[in-house]
Amino acid sequence: MRRYLIIFLASLFAIAIFFLTKYILQKLTYKNSVFIASIISLVAFIFIIFSSFLLLENNAATPSYSYKPPLIQNGKVIDGQFSK
Repeated sequence: MRRYLIIFLASLFAIAIFFLTKYILQKLTYKNSVFIASIISLVAFIFIIFSSFLLLENNAATPSYSYKPPLIQNGKVIDGQFSK
């Protein structure tokens, strides 16, 4: 779920950057304001996605526990367990 939230927020931020850049460039009377704003918003989107996923995966590591699943021995179910 966090992954989709990051993508959604990055998209919103990129759209906001697009309109802000387009507005500033139109005030400065650049002819290619839409193209430049598109490039800047794409770069912002990629940067936010990349940095957010790095922050998300920063503390991700392999678990220190190993799991032994439940077994059936002689018709009885033996519970699974975690072990270090």
